[in-house]
Amino acid sequence: MRILLALFCLFAAAPVLAAPAAGKAVWKFSTSFNYDTGEYGTSERITSVYIPFTLKRYFAVADLSVTVPYLRQSSAGQVTWVGGKPVRVGRGNTTAATSSESGLGDIILRGTYELKRDGPKSFGLGLAGRLKLPTADETKGLGTGELDEGVGLEFAKEINQNWTLLADGYFTIIGDPEGVDFYNQVSLDIGFYKKLDKNLGLTVLYETQSAMVEGNTDPRSLSGSLSFSARDGFQFSAGLTLGLSSGSPDTGLSLGLSRKF
Repeated sequence: MRILLALFCLFAAAPVLAAPAAGKAVWKFSTSFNYDTGEYGTSERITSVYIPFTLKRYFAVADLSVTVPYLRQSSAGQVTWVGGKPVRVGRGNTTAATSSESGLGDIILRGTYELKRDGPKSFGLGLAGRLKLPTADETKGLGTGELDEGVGLEFAKEINQNWTLLADGYFTIIGDPEGVDFYNQVSLDIGFYKKLDKNLGLTVLYETQSAMVEGNTDPRSLSGSLSFSARDGFQFSAGLTLGLSSGSPDTGLSLGLSRKF
């Protein structure tokens, strides 16, 4: 939709509207190794490796980022990578041999605009926009070959100095390749961040999404991740995801590294 594209134009104008505070990091580079395995409602086990490389630019009340991912997926051809995970598009049992495909994933442009700043007895609220560029090879099942556009709200409420309540909601318009009719997707997550130590934190999230294909189960999962802040702007993370429905991976593991500068 052109409205969502206009939203990104607003994010692009952020540099001239407000400069970052003096002495604060204005850039962040991050990458992670993500391994998922599950059946996703098919008769075969599917495994995927997703390695995104993200560069983010911070402004006083906004941020912009671009993510370029590498993707490897092993399946028997019943799934396509859509919205950040494999989605079953075939029906019934398959007699095809399992094969592995790899390559460039879909490039993602993302921006967040701060509607309200968090503070004592207050909360933080951000308007997020997301544009998925169809750079993955759809013939390998690594993408749909179509543009996706999304918008959402991100909420954070500090309960005290150690606990923060988190809740996000997103709506994504999924592009339809020839011969497939994907439903647009609603995604919701709720959870918390717990400060365990000066440099150590735990984030726990329950996530649910609407199914994008008729007959598929809504993906639902529970995830937890530990993050450790080191010197010179470095941060390390490790996470575990457990699927709560057949539309999600049975298990997901992640290791991440980022640095602000």
